[in-house]
Amino acid sequence: MTPSDRTLSTADVDDVFEVLADWRRRAVCHYFASGDQTAADVTALASAISEHGETSTVDATDTSPSTIRTQLEEEHLPVLHRIGLIDYDERSGAVKYWGSPTVEKWANHAEAVTQRTDF
Repeated sequence: MTPSDRTLSTADVDDVFEVLADWRRRAVCHYFASGDQTAADVTALASAISEHGETSTVDATDTSPSTIRTQLEEEHLPVLHRIGLIDYDERSGAVKYWGSPTVEKWANHAEAVTQRTDF
């Protein structure tokens, strides 16, 4: 644990675990954290996350790109935007990732615990 981790407020900790509570939000974090890009559109994210859902051990009944896109637009991207991890423009579908070392650390831990190697 780093000194900056020790200074997280309760609200910050709640936000981190809210992000990590759903595999699609974790997949968004992994999509950006594992690559060099910091921006994408919802369509590209939905396609990548759809592939992630198909190849991982997530419990999801429909991982089609269109379903994932709807889920991202209606629920997951607004959560990530509210927390400040991304900027999300609903009109254009543009997503800008700001990142968070704490979220990325815990997302990596969640990945290791579930033994997933994708993303």
